[in-house]
Amino acid sequence: MPLLAVGQDASEGRKKETGAKRSMSLADFEGLAFQHNPTLARATARIQAAKGRQFQAGRYPNPVIGYHATEVGNRGTSGQQGGFVSQRFITAGKLKLDQEIASKAIDEAHFLFHGQEQRVLSDVRIRFYETLVAQRRVELTKELARIGDELVQATEKLLQGRLGTDNDLLQAEIRADESRILLDNARNEHQEAWRRLLAVVGKPRLKMVAVSGDLVGKIPKLDWDACYETVLSSNPQLNAAQARVDRASVVIRRARREPIPNVDFIVSMRHNNITGSDNANVQLGIPLPVFDRNKGNISAAEAEWIAAKKDAERIELHIQDHLATAYRRYANARQQVERYGTRMVPRAKKSLALVTGGYEKGQVQYLTLLTAQQTYLQVNMSYLESLREFRTSMALINAQLFSGSLK
Repeated sequence: MPLLAVGQDASEGRKKETGAKRSMSLADFEGLAFQHNPTLARATARIQAAKGRQFQAGRYPNPVIGYHATEVGNRGTSGQQGGFVSQRFITAGKLKLDQEIASKAIDEAHFLFHGQEQRVLSDVRIRFYETLVAQRRVELTKELARIGDELVQATEKLLQGRLGTDNDLLQAEIRADESRILLDNARNEHQEAWRRLLAVVGKPRLKMVAVSGDLVGKIPKLDWDACYETVLSSNPQLNAAQARVDRASVVIRRARREPIPNVDFIVSMRHNNITGSDNANVQLGIPLPVFDRNKGNISAAEAEWIAAKKDAERIELHIQDHLATAYRRYANARQQVERYGTRMVPRAKKSLALVTGGYEKGQVQYLTLLTAQQTYLQVNMSYLESLREFRTSMALINAQLFSGSLK
């Protein structure tokens, strides 16, 4: 009675049997996600929006052109008629600073885009392995259901040969029905995992196929320092926070330049219909910073800079806090995967094979067989859960703890 190994990729075997049903790998889903996940397009649009704001920040105020008339009707004439042009000149490099502020927002948008890429990759990998584990559960419970049906047949033969009891047959039939329930549940969980994978990929109507991958593969051994370096090195979230600090610093400089007056320049021409003469006027005006020297905004900008710096420190501490949990999950899952894979699963498989063979020959009681079946199922299910937890924690660490791309 062949038993399926949990780590074995059965999708290849099914593909060869059917000849038509293809499978999809992790790389396939990653490629689809980069094309269809809407959050990446949204992040790209926000970069373009930031660039537009930077361009606009450097534009000079438009000149004002107008018409004026005075003394209309004086001595039966149209009085003085003319036009004017005015222009405000921005001083002290304020527009350049406005553009510099906007450029920091572009930097932040770029870092947020890279962070969103990490979120998408992390979610795709996590949900891919959840789907792969769910697929393995279907294969495992299908195998157990087949074993249950065969044991019912074997028990019937033992009963006919007066080597078994009616209760043994009832227990075997109950166990077979329980295996069918487990199989149905596993199929529903597989459907759920597949649909959640398609949601993060951005292709919700993709037809269900087998996923191909190696759940076990290489089991890397990471220490805390290596994980900490991986997560913090060029971390987009930290880089975005630093961009906000830099922006706040430029905002302070801009606020300090604000009291320096801009210059309003006006030139007007008019014709005096009373005297027949033409006149020109030139006006130059600047506001005197007597009552308002922008001190409140300067103080606010300085406070915002302090807040931005402390927020960057908070983010680094939050990352360390989050990493502590992710690393614990990784370390626990790693040792569980190694112990299950090298010791417990092979032993449970061998035990079930020995007990099943003995039961079919009437040498083993049904209770012993039931215990072996339960142990085999529990060990393999726990092994699958450990593999899922291991792959999830590895995906989070490799993606610098980014996840939740659809939030």
